[in-house]
Amino acid sequence: MPASFAQLNEEKESSPCLEREERAPVNMWGAQRRVALDVLMACWGLGTWLGVNGLYVQLPLLVDRLPEGWALPSSMVMAVQLANSGLLIYAVLRRLLPRVSDAYYISGLLVIGTLALVLNAFLYEHTAVIGSEERSIAYLALTFFAALVGCTSSVLFYPYLRHFRDVYLATYLVGEGLSGFVPSLLALVQGVGGAPECLPNEDNTKLEPHYPPARFDTTVFLVLLGGLSAASLASFTVINNYKGFQSERVAPAAAAKDDEATSERPSLLVPRWMGVMALMAVLNALNNGVMPSVQSYSCMPYGTRAYHLAVTLSAMANPAACLAGVWLRPVSARALAAMLVSACVPFAYLLATALLSPAPPLQYSAGGEVLIVVSWVLSSGVISYARMWVYGWARGGGARGMRLCGALGQLGSVLGSASTYFVVNYTGLFVQPDACPAISSLTHL
Repeated sequence: MPASFAQLNEEKESSPCLEREERAPVNMWGAQRRVALDVLMACWGLGTWLGVNGLYVQLPLLVDRLPEGWALPSSMVMAVQLANSGLLIYAVLRRLLPRVSDAYYISGLLVIGTLALVLNAFLYEHTAVIGSEERSIAYLALTFFAALVGCTSSVLFYPYLRHFRDVYLATYLVGEGLSGFVPSLLALVQGVGGAPECLPNEDNTKLEPHYPPARFDTTVFLVLLGGLSAASLASFTVINNYKGFQSERVAPAAAAKDDEATSERPSLLVPRWMGVMALMAVLNALNNGVMPSVQSYSCMPYGTRAYHLAVTLSAMANPAACLAGVWLRPVSARALAAMLVSACVPFAYLLATALLSPAPPLQYSAGGEVLIVVSWVLSSGVISYARMWVYGWARGGGARGMRLCGALGQLGSVLGSASTYFVVNYTGLFVQPDACPAISSLTHL
C-alpha cells in the first residue's frame, strides 16, 4: 500500500467530521450521485454507535432498577472502554488472516452488535452475585459487545469508504450522526414514567419503590434498536454486493493521488503541539469518563425527568457538533478558548451538584431542574465541539499527528473512566439515598 494512501486512510478514521472542510474542491451535496446509495450509506452509518448511545439513554430507567443503582453509569463506561480491545483483536486477525476482506469483519461486527442489542432486551435484568455484591452481569457484558461496533468502526468503516466516490462520505457521516440522534429521539418519546411510589413489601418490614411505567419499556426500546442495527447490516450487505453500484466505485489507485507522502510535517515535539494534545486527553477524559459516570448523581436528585432530559439532549450534542464541522468553518483558537472558559461555569455547577448529592442546591424547584439540564447540554455541546476542533487542528501534523491525537485521546478516556469508576464505587464522595424511607423512621414522625 502506498504511504500516501495509508496516511489518507488514517486521517479519515480520526477526523470524519472535518473531511469535507479539508477537501474543499469536492462538492459533497451538489455532485451527481445515486440517491439509493446515499440512503444505504446513511443506514449503514446509523449502526456505528447505535448500541452505545441507545443503552446510554436508557440509564434514567435502569439506575433505579438494576443493583448498581446510581453507580451503574460508571460501570457501563468501563465496559465501553474495554470494548476498545476490539482494535487489538482486529489487528491480530489482520496479521493472521491478511487475505480476508474487511467486508467480512464489518459484517461480523454488525451481526455482533445486533445480537447484543436483541439479547440485552430480554436479559438486562438478569444479575449474578460476585463476591458479596449483586451485579448486572448480562447488561454489562452485552454492553461490551454492543460497544465493539463503535470502538472498532474507526479502523474498519472509514477505510472501506475509499472504495466509493468521495461524495458518499457526507451521507455516511449523516448516518453516523443519526446513531446518536435516533436513540435520543426514541428516548424522548419513551419518557420515564415519573417518580416512584413507596409501598410496603409482602411481610410489611420495609417500603419498596414501585415505578410507574414509561410509554414503552426497555425491552421494546432495545428490540427497536436491534431492528435498526439489522437494517444497518442489511444496508452494508447491499452496498458491498450489489453490482448496480459498480459505477460509483473508484479504482484502488485513485486514493493514492494525495501528495501527503512528500509534504513536510511540523515537529510534534513543540509546546503548541504538546499543549493541544494534552487538551485532547483532558477533553476525552471528561467526555467519555467523568461526565457520564457522575451524571446520575448530578441529575437524579432533581427527579427522573431531569436525568432523562439531560441524558437525551446531551446525547444530541455530538451529532450537532459533527454537523457544525461539516457546514461551518472552524472557530479561531482564541474563540475556542473563550468557549471552553465559559463552559467551566456549567461544568463546575454540574460537578458540584454530583458531589453534593443527594441534597444539591435548588433541589425541589423547577428552576433547579431547568438549570441542571441546561448545564449538562451546554457542557456536552462545548466539549464535543472542542474535541472535533482538535481533530481538525491535528490534521496539520499529517498521519503522525492524527495517530498521536487518537492515542492521547484514547489514553485520556481510559484514565478518566478508570479513575472515576474507582472514586464512584470505592469512596464516599458520591452518595445515593434510599428510594424509600425505612418504616421504622416513619413511625417516629
